[in-house]
Amino acid sequence: MDNTEGSQAISQTFRARKNLELCLSNKQMTILLGSILGDAYIHPQGKICIEHARSQKEYLFWKYSKLKSAAYPKVAKVVRNDSRTNNQTISWRFFLRQYFRPLRKAFYKNQKKVIPRAIYPWISPLLIAVWYMDDGYLDKKTYPLLMTECFSKSDTNFLVKSLKKKFQLNCFTNNKGRIRIRKQSADRFFNLIEPHIHQKMRYKLP
Repeated sequence: MDNTEGSQAISQTFRARKNLELCLSNKQMTILLGSILGDAYIHPQGKICIEHARSQKEYLFWKYSKLKSAAYPKVAKVVRNDSRTNNQTISWRFFLRQYFRPLRKAFYKNQKKVIPRAIYPWISPLLIAVWYMDDGYLDKKTYPLLMTECFSKSDTNFLVKSLKKKFQLNCFTNNKGRIRIRKQSADRFFNLIEPHIHQKMRYKLP
């Protein structure tokens, strides 16, 4: 199993200009890494954007409450207009301060998000729950599926192997590059993540 071998460990301590230091708790770090596997974006300068649609506003504010010590003091409503369809979309977002260049370096290669093998020790039920709330859905009201098509085949294979080794989850990467939990492991998957699923995201459970 390829885990942290040959990879620099992911630290909980970050430094910025003027010798400023930020240390995240285990829970904060786990929520952050789950978000990065999902929808969060790390800017090159180390700022992290966490944004969710209007329907997930309460989930966004839950993340803000957990990561507030690392965040700028504002949660903003974002209104966008699509000139092609004349439709308006509304979302909510906040930013984490510019401490996270090491995570940008670990999670992005040639401007594309990748999966550092050093994430393996951090993979836990809470991380998987945040990842699933961000980028997962219940297919056919039965099968949990994670939207991993943006990652390389090597990265998705690593995630599949990690889920199998850590939690004995029978899963595979389908022909669209998404990770699907097989039917015989679906109950186990939901039992792992259910205690960590936000009330407003429980529609993703069976």
